[in-house]
This record gives sequence, C-alpha cells and structure tokens, in this order.
Amino acid sequence: MAKPTFNVDQLTTSSDAAKKFGDLRKKAKELPQYITDNGTVDSVLIGYELFEQIYDRLTRLEEEEERRILLQRIERIDRNPAAAKSWKEIRRNPIT
Repeated sequence: MAKPTFNVDQLTTSSDAAKKFGDLRKKAKELPQYITDNGTVDSVLIGYELFEQIYDRLTRLEEEEERRILLQRIERIDRNPAAAKSWKEIRRNPIT
C-alpha cells in the first residue's frame, strides 16, 4: 500500500504545533497536517469530517471482511459437512 503524500505546507514541527494549534486545526479541516518530531512525521491532525469518512469506510470494510470469512467457512462446511462441530461441542471445548 502506498504511503500518503503531502507537501511542505502540511508539515509542522511539534514545537510549532504546540504554539500555533488553533491555526493548525483550521488547516486540518482542508488538508491533513503532519506534525514532525526530530524531522520525522510523528502525528497527523485531520478534520472531524475526514475522520468520520475514514471511520465509516473502515467499518464497512471490516463488515465486508467478516462476511467474506463467514461465507468461506460456510462453503468449506458445505463441501465437508463431517468437519462441522455443534455449538454445544464448541462451548464445552473452547479454543484456548
């Protein structure tokens, strides 16, 4: 997966971020702001709207992944019903 790209206007040192947090918050509503510590990006400040979009997308992707895994398990049991275990058996012998 490719790393995010940014321009120099989006970089702020941690000491400047502490001094100019209000300005940084305003900028973050338009574009993510990258806070550096000793020349390395350490933190990212994003606006709440973008955060909600990311959170919603992640939630949907996680649900799709769970659905995909469950469908694979159902297909596996359909191909080999003898491999299936009853719920009672699973509850008596939980995987540790």
